[in-house]
Amino acid sequence: MTEQDPIQEKRKPIGAILQDKGVINDDHVKFALMEQKISSERFGEILELLGFITQYDVATTLAEQENIPYLDLEGVIPGERELKLFNKNICLKNIFLPIRINTNEILIAIADLSNLKVISQLITRQTGLKPRINFSEENKIINAINSNDYFLENPIEELLDKEINLLNQDTEHARGYDRFMGLILQYAIKMRATDIHFRPMERSLSIAFRVDGVLVTVLAVPVNLLRVIGALKMKAEIDIAEQRLPQDGRFSEKILSNDYDFRVSTIVTEHGENVVIRILPLATSVMGLSQLGFYDEDVKIAEEIFKEPSGIVLLTGPTGSGKSTTLFAGIRCLDLMKQNVVTVENPIEYRIPLLRQTQVNEKAGYTFANAIRYFLRHDPDVILVGEIRDHETAETAVSASTTGHLVLSTLHTNSAIGSISRLKDLGVNSFLIADSLLGIVSQRLIRKICPACKEGYTPTDEEKTYLGDTSIETLYRGATCKSCAGTGYLGRTLVYEILKVDQGLAALIDNNEPLDIIVKYALAQGFNSIFNICARKVKEGITTVDECKRALGKMRT
Repeated sequence: MTEQDPIQEKRKPIGAILQDKGVINDDHVKFALMEQKISSERFGEILELLGFITQYDVATTLAEQENIPYLDLEGVIPGERELKLFNKNICLKNIFLPIRINTNEILIAIADLSNLKVISQLITRQTGLKPRINFSEENKIINAINSNDYFLENPIEELLDKEINLLNQDTEHARGYDRFMGLILQYAIKMRATDIHFRPMERSLSIAFRVDGVLVTVLAVPVNLLRVIGALKMKAEIDIAEQRLPQDGRFSEKILSNDYDFRVSTIVTEHGENVVIRILPLATSVMGLSQLGFYDEDVKIAEEIFKEPSGIVLLTGPTGSGKSTTLFAGIRCLDLMKQNVVTVENPIEYRIPLLRQTQVNEKAGYTFANAIRYFLRHDPDVILVGEIRDHETAETAVSASTTGHLVLSTLHTNSAIGSISRLKDLGVNSFLIADSLLGIVSQRLIRKICPACKEGYTPTDEEKTYLGDTSIETLYRGATCKSCAGTGYLGRTLVYEILKVDQGLAALIDNNEPLDIIVKYALAQGFNSIFNICARKVKEGITTVDECKRALGKMRT
């Protein structure tokens, strides 16, 4: 047993610990017990399946209870040497992940305290190193073990090169593209990509992944392999004969034991059909606001807005800025046992059993706007509308929020205060905006510095001026390494601004005051701009000035 090993003879059940901490309450326990009568799952599994808790809740609660650090495995890439020290089956049986050796220690992630003594002895006996234990989620540990072991045994880049050569030599077109597509999908998952781009050029087919919000070209294959576009269209059930108009399709696939939904979109370009595949994991957990990158003081402000009984809350930002993720993190603040929450989404990204979730079907006439009208007959407390993009949806959503309902939605604007003008542009009366608007969160996703190659440096005068602080002595950046694929960044976090609408601000909106007056009022009330949050994260060594400029440009308040 290590010095860090906090194992005790008797421990409280995790359910009782979570209840003491306020993560779950008596109503959750009673409901879960009712479900358990008709289910074979363990009590903790039922709580998770119902959405009352997440594995993050369990891991962080146990870490706090046992005074062991919590480690977020998102973006953490274990070393090959460390992985090769242990058999995959041993890691899966005991649910632990070896991550990194530091001198005479090895960093280990675990999810179950009951095996801590066995794991510690196993590690010491196998390596002669002292285990430094961190907690993490069980599903993340298992996924990391499976995926890292698979990619060690199957070097995707080499397999792709071999397959491309075979396809290129196949002049009679006898070889199919299933293996090539399978390898591309695996490669994208390995790289943590959110989108795959097939871009036909004059002499080649370029394949790029969007990783941490940035497009990275990973392959250029011979132009005669453009036949893969037809195979991909067939897979997505898109009309292969139609090569003049944009089309959409989808397919689902299991990759390394995880289920994914792939949304396929085509447009016609000069050199052929351009295809983009959006990757949607089907088992994505809903995160809390603090997990996304909100500071504690702002979590409290956001929770206050989401807990209002009626009105409208808007999430704004460009496509891919995580608006839906934040909306569902806000829903976690609600008491789903006592509130009827109905949603209309496109598509459904997060599945929460106690929510009544529906999906847009424009061919059948089921749109965002008329979904709200149907919802009003279903005794709702909270209505989530995936997106407000036209007058009809905006007017219907605002009307619903003024009749005793909490309405949550997203809007495409560049700033929180700019959303007020956007609603007016969509034809919503200023009085209705002032009467219904509770708060607006505007956000972007920025890349985090890779922890494996993070280094300090002396900032330039230009960087100090940009941040508005000439006293800064040290900033941080990634030196580039294998973990971050030479980018210096690994994973993303949120930068944001929260505009809470009080009586004074509502009066300014009602009086149609210009935006500069509204900005001055908001700043006087303590409004903190998205630039200030980004600058704070630069100074704290979370991200870089370059990343701040990439995400926000010259935006300053």
